[in-house]
Amino acid sequence: MLIIGLFYIIVPLILIGIVAFKRQPSVLIWIFTIFSFGLVIAYFWVTARWEIVSVYLRPIFPILYLIACVFGYNRIKIPETPPKKIVLILGITLHVILIVFFSGLNWFSFRGYITPKNTIDLASPFRNGRQIVLHGGASPFTNGHFHVKPQNHALDIVGLNNLGMRASTIDGGSDLNNYVIYGQEIYSPLNGTVIALEDKYEDQTPPTTDIEHLAGNYILIESEGVELLLAHLKKGSIAVKRGDIVTTNTFLGQVGNTGNTSEPHLHIHVEKGGETNTILNGIAIPFTINEQYLVRGDEIKVEEEK
Repeated sequence: MLIIGLFYIIVPLILIGIVAFKRQPSVLIWIFTIFSFGLVIAYFWVTARWEIVSVYLRPIFPILYLIACVFGYNRIKIPETPPKKIVLILGITLHVILIVFFSGLNWFSFRGYITPKNTIDLASPFRNGRQIVLHGGASPFTNGHFHVKPQNHALDIVGLNNLGMRASTIDGGSDLNNYVIYGQEIYSPLNGTVIALEDKYEDQTPPTTDIEHLAGNYILIESEGVELLLAHLKKGSIAVKRGDIVTTNTFLGQVGNTGNTSEPHLHIHVEKGGETNTILNGIAIPFTINEQYLVRGDEIKVEEEK
């Protein structure tokens, strides 16, 4: 995670530095440069996991880029001897390739923000703190679950500390208590009936994963023909049992680190069909939380307990 976090910072800074300080030989080359590099930075802005380094950096990079564009424009210097045509052609070709490639990536990434039709609305499973989506949206570039049919619209959620990070350090470390979300209380996001649950798996030391028991400790709730899964819960924290009727005020348990997860987070998705009382075999149902369709980088609106 340390390398990934630094990558999210270093690459945009390099591009911003080039735009600001490299003297372009013409306005045309400057335009190609800021357009192609701008698309690269836009892709980072929408797809990067900013909660690793700090969500407060996310709005800073676009501002820095705009400043760099103005600074770079003022540094344009037409050389006395025009650059060779082959150099200009190669430079423009490179920028065109970047423009075409990252235009496509941005198209598919930003499409993930469009709220699907026929969503169902859920309450937030949290009552306090700050939470952010690390996987979410209708695009494989913002949601690692999008290619798995029952989980097309699944969310993976982590917490945020005062520095805008999901853990006390960039790499998170092996101590579960470093992660803001670990042990956080969750409540039922809808009214329904608990139809299945598991509460026997030990919380793992990051980055160890359990690929045999994908959901780890989980709760499955049925409501009006759909099933909602809350996964990766803390062992011994589940406060309901099979057959219990739950409402949006029902305490369910705590976020843990069990199952196929490399660090603590809450997995939530809604599915329909498939084998009854069985997880991960239905058709994904899109959903909102407090009327918000959540995508990577979105913070969850928390409603205070009434």
